[in-house]
Amino acid sequence: MASEFFNKLRNIPIPEGTLSIEVEYKAKSSYPIVASPSVEGTIGEKIITPTYSQEQHKTWKIMLNKQSQLVQGNLCEEYIEGMKLLNFPKEKIPSLAQSSETLRKCTNWQIIRAEGLVSPKNFFALLANKVFPCTDFIRHIDEIDYTPAPDTFHDQAGHLAMITNQRFAEFFHLFGIAGAQAKNDAEVMWFNRIYWFTVEFGLINPTAHAGKKRDHKQCRIYGAGIASSCGEIIYSLSEKVKKRPFSLDVICETDFDIHHMQDLLFEIESFYELENEFRIWATKKGFI
Repeated sequence: MASEFFNKLRNIPIPEGTLSIEVEYKAKSSYPIVASPSVEGTIGEKIITPTYSQEQHKTWKIMLNKQSQLVQGNLCEEYIEGMKLLNFPKEKIPSLAQSSETLRKCTNWQIIRAEGLVSPKNFFALLANKVFPCTDFIRHIDEIDYTPAPDTFHDQAGHLAMITNQRFAEFFHLFGIAGAQAKNDAEVMWFNRIYWFTVEFGLINPTAHAGKKRDHKQCRIYGAGIASSCGEIIYSLSEKVKKRPFSLDVICETDFDIHHMQDLLFEIESFYELENEFRIWATKKGFI
């Protein structure tokens, strides 16, 4: 079994060339819109930081400041520790190259520059190689509270903190290896739903499976889609949102809508549960 697993890993090269895909909705870019000095697919220390305007740096500053006021008591400890390690500048948009170096030191992951949303096939292959795609443009100030499409605030302030955590990073790596084995659209959709309800919109609560004894006060956020949206941080922990105990079988059959705040979320008990249950599910389905 172990040899088959590593054979699958060896057969997943880092994709080259165009990574991103055209999507119906993109984040509204802030101005001026300037071409990035790095081509799509540039990795780690080779990524050159664009020349941002003061308005763009101001957008980052406003969002990071608003988010920092909501982190304590709402975000999980693993996320908070990750943000301390990343130590993002408060006054300007951080360099992808510097953030990549922090990831490398923490969990041996790197950042690859992407133009936007990456195709599932390429995305899984990147994760399987411990490479996470990040954009280097920032949203328009009109979309400060929520954008359904990725920008550098979502990618960096949303995702990177959790990738500094070894347990989560191991799950993410395994997710990529398994996802790269998806054979058809139906299987890709399973992975899309798992990704959405964990990596993007996941909650953690030690009492998630306690039934009537579940303690809502122990619920915390780890999903990047929530963490990078001040509106979602408040809304996701409110009584308006249904919380269900983590179940991959249920998640795989649950649709989601990217254009609205989420009305249904899933709670893991721990990051051990997340990794272990995913490993069991992926093995049962023949993905690893």
